[in-house]
Amino acid sequence: MYLLAAMAILGIIWLTIKYMARADPKNIKKTMRNVGGAFAIFLSLILTLKGALPIAIPVFLFGLGILGLGHLAGIELPWASSRKITKSKIQTRILSVDLDHSDGKIQGTVISGQFNGQSLSQLNQTQLLDLLEECFAAGDQSPQLLQAYLDTTHPQWRQNYHGDTASTGPGYNNNAAMDEAEALAVLGLNNGASKKQIITAHRKLMKQYHPDHGGSDYLAAKINQAKDFLLG
Repeated sequence: MYLLAAMAILGIIWLTIKYMARADPKNIKKTMRNVGGAFAIFLSLILTLKGALPIAIPVFLFGLGILGLGHLAGIELPWASSRKITKSKIQTRILSVDLDHSDGKIQGTVISGQFNGQSLSQLNQTQLLDLLEECFAAGDQSPQLLQAYLDTTHPQWRQNYHGDTASTGPGYNNNAAMDEAEALAVLGLNNGASKKQIITAHRKLMKQYHPDHGGSDYLAAKINQAKDFLLG
């Protein structure tokens, strides 16, 4: 058994070295984590066979945590949280917008209309206000999303806009149905996110995008809706 274990360990080391020799440096860190997690799980199996179950269990859970699967056992390692998605995404007919969890910034891209393919940061205020008119005509939540962006990047934009800046526009439905994929994207989570992860992501986002912290009613409502959907 020991010989087989030693051979397996040497094989893992050899494959790792071979991979690293030709791997993209950006992927090496992730690969090392995966190898470390797999090794910890393999070691836990060896310890179990040796009768050292009290040691094998924490080693096994440690391996799950490194692989980012700690939520399956109800645990979450500090560094595992840093591997989560760090951006939320909200998409409408006109816009695809990212909310950065690290600094609270809002970035977006126009995905249809006269400014299709351009990032919001490329557009000046006049162009953004023209885009807002298109958003109102879309009949969905596009205008609310763009207004949230404008409030963050061009705080005085309302002084230069003579159209409708109400929180509701044509066809807008604040209670529009949300599916699981959208809810996860809004909170910046992966499939299988635990209740703790959902609550933590919601709390962090609300601290950054609540109206009292420079956010908007729309973003706060969207974030709350996502949490409520995922928690049932």
